[in-house]
Amino acid sequence: MNFKNKNILITGATRGIGKSIAENLIPYNTNLILTGTNKDEVDKLNRLYSDKKNINYFQLDFLDIDSKENFYKKLNEFDKIDICINNAGINFVEDFIHSSKYDEISKVNIQGPYELLKLLGPKMIKNNYGRVVNIASIWSISTKKGRSLYTMSKNALVGLTKTLSLEWAPNNILVNAVSPGFTITELTKKTNSKDELEKIKKNIPIGRLANPSE
Repeated sequence: MNFKNKNILITGATRGIGKSIAENLIPYNTNLILTGTNKDEVDKLNRLYSDKKNINYFQLDFLDIDSKENFYKKLNEFDKIDICINNAGINFVEDFIHSSKYDEISKVNIQGPYELLKLLGPKMIKNNYGRVVNIASIWSISTKKGRSLYTMSKNALVGLTKTLSLEWAPNNILVNAVSPGFTITELTKKTNSKDELEKIKKNIPIGRLANPSE
C-alpha cells in the first residue's frame, strides 16, 4: 500500500479502533490528522510524536460547538484530504422509554460524519480523489435491548455511506463502511458487564472478542 503524500484524517484516534488504525498507518510515512476529545490526552500524544512532523493530534469534541469550529478552521487549511476515516462514536445503553441521550448520540455518530463530509467532499471532488471509511457497527445489522439510539445512529451512517458511494463514484471517491462486531475497547467494556461479555464470547464462533488491531 502506498500512502506517500496522502493526508489521512481519523476521528476518535486516541483510543480503541481509531487508535489502532492510526498506529498501523504510522509506518507508511503518511500525513496523519488525528482527533480526540480529551485535550490533555491530545497534548500528551503530540509531545510523544514531537519528532514526527507528519503526525498531528487535534482536539475535537462533536458535542462542543467551539471545539468543532476550531477544528474545522484548521482542517480548511489543508488543500486536500485524501482519506477520511469517521471512527469517533459514543454509545449509551438505555431502555427506549427512558432514553435521554438522543442529542448526544446524534451529534457524534451522525452529525459529526455528516459535517466532516460536507466540508471535505468538495475538496475530494475538486481533486478527483478520495477514500472515505465510515466505522459503523454490528448494531447496524442486529440489535438488542437498550441499543435503540445507537442502532438508529449506525443505520443512519450506513445509509449515508450507500448514497454517497453512488453520488461520488464518478469523482473517483470510494465510500465504504465497516461494521465491526464485538471488539475489546473502552466503549465495549463500558456498555457491557463482565457477565454479558462472557455470554457474548459464547456466541462468537472463534470464542473471543476482536482486538482493535484486527
